[in-house]
Amino acid sequence: MLLVHLAQDATTWLASVSDWSEVWQGYWQSPIDWSLLAQQFETDVFANFRSSFNNFIESGQVWALIIGVVLGYLIRSLTSYG
Repeated sequence: MLLVHLAQDATTWLASVSDWSEVWQGYWQSPIDWSLLAQQFETDVFANFRSSFNNFIESGQVWALIIGVVLGYLIRSLTSYG
């Protein structure tokens, strides 16, 4: 019998709540500054990668990499058995 009364009281209380934002704010106070999330930032995510890659190409390190891979493959193939 107690459950029936609780269910009836809950439904009448839910029906009488006019604004759910008031109920929500009563239980949870947000410590987050939402205006920070609304800002837009102009960032170039790949700027560091692009400058590093350009330096890799311009300094000639790409040629050292290619020569090292070719020589390493030749030495490995000459020294391996089978």
